[in-house]
Amino acid sequence: MPTAPYISMVVAARNDNHGGNMLGRMQACLDSWMFQAQRYRLPSEIVVVEWNSPEGARKLKDDLRWPQSTSPCEVRFVEVSREIHRSIPYPDAIPLHQMISKNVGIRRARGQFILSTNLDIIFSAELMEFLAARKLESRALYRIDRYDVANNLPADGGIDGLLAFCGNHITKVSAREGTWDTQGDRIRPVEKQDILEPDGGIRLAEGWYGVEFEDGEPNRYLAPEAEILFERPPGVAPYMILDVEVGPSANDGWVQLDVHDCPGAKVASAIVDARYQLCLTMPPELTSGKVSLTVANGGFPLVHDMRMLNLRVFGIRWSETRGPGGPWHLEVAGRRAGKDWRNHPYTENPWAASMSNATYLHTNGCGDFAMMSRDAWFDLRGYPEFPIWPMHIDALFEYSAYHAGFPEIILRDPLRIFHIEHASAAGATPEGVPELYARIAKKGVPIMEYDDVMKVLVHMRRFNVPIVFSDGNWGMGDRNLPETTL
Repeated sequence: MPTAPYISMVVAARNDNHGGNMLGRMQACLDSWMFQAQRYRLPSEIVVVEWNSPEGARKLKDDLRWPQSTSPCEVRFVEVSREIHRSIPYPDAIPLHQMISKNVGIRRARGQFILSTNLDIIFSAELMEFLAARKLESRALYRIDRYDVANNLPADGGIDGLLAFCGNHITKVSAREGTWDTQGDRIRPVEKQDILEPDGGIRLAEGWYGVEFEDGEPNRYLAPEAEILFERPPGVAPYMILDVEVGPSANDGWVQLDVHDCPGAKVASAIVDARYQLCLTMPPELTSGKVSLTVANGGFPLVHDMRMLNLRVFGIRWSETRGPGGPWHLEVAGRRAGKDWRNHPYTENPWAASMSNATYLHTNGCGDFAMMSRDAWFDLRGYPEFPIWPMHIDALFEYSAYHAGFPEIILRDPLRIFHIEHASAAGATPEGVPELYARIAKKGVPIMEYDDVMKVLVHMRRFNVPIVFSDGNWGMGDRNLPETTL
């Protein structure tokens, strides 16, 4: 009797070379899971939902390579026929209904936990070892940042060669705060118009959103926690100027900005209720390192933006002018009126006072990794089964999970997933968004716009309840679908 799987990994696919070199990317995904499940003794199963197989195409199981034994990982293929596919709207424009397909696999998965992912994801050794430790919480939604890697995967070298390639060929990071280019680290690049000077010895790491240009100046919002890395050039004084302004999510029009040193101790603090020039005096002997910023008294939910925009920064630079205090002192060097957010579209929210449990979740790239207990998936009846282009549907599910009492846990470094790059319009890549929208418009397929998602999200935040869109037959629960086990 085989060991019951601890985790079911569910993917949706069809043998149509979607995105280019589809079989190669899928092989890397399956190999990264199967061989490491053996290495770390993780009882698991892979559930591949083969949807609407193209006429004349070989079955996926016949076009992929398999080891002599996949134990302790069972591999199952569930088939959804062309006839069933054609009973769903837009069968020609949408050859694979991704979320409905994933629900088919989730509905039939047997693992204690179920990971919904995609066919071009490679799982790091640290992540697989963590999963094998069997310490997952049953009432939580697990998310993780995504690392894009070049698609010229090595032809040989085994699983270790594949993982080494991924670690050395990272091109982008997709975190909660956005997606940015990288050379392998998590430091945000300085853009052409930014809040930093390219050669100023100051860089942004965790917790910073992308550059925005509202009101004519480049600025960046920061998450409740954000990091600044610095390497002070020779001859530059240890005084850092922060040009900051209170944001629309500040409660009662003010936030508290705290500065923490590298060990994490709070070393300075200031109240921000307008636009300020703050001078941070550092110890003179500290020429490089990291400071962390935390923002308190924010979290006012907005109507037209999922994020909590507590504080924005217009500039960070070195200064020759010293504040009146000693080392680790934050002094107001200038103040002027800030933006009046009261009548701004961001803050038209008459129900904000009742939204006591609002939060901003990590929905960036959430189709690549969403993991919950099997019971949780069933409680929520899987993803909404809208017969539309699959944009924002997975994000909507995540907010439903959160308001159903499943808090988000973001798995942090060194736990990683690697996403193999594909054709730009084949999926959710930033550079491919215009081309993707043009292709969707040409097909005449409806999509869920961001504003539509916000309307539903405001409702869930207002009443702190989930919205479950699927009925009891979700995931084609009433159908006896063909299944093959390797």
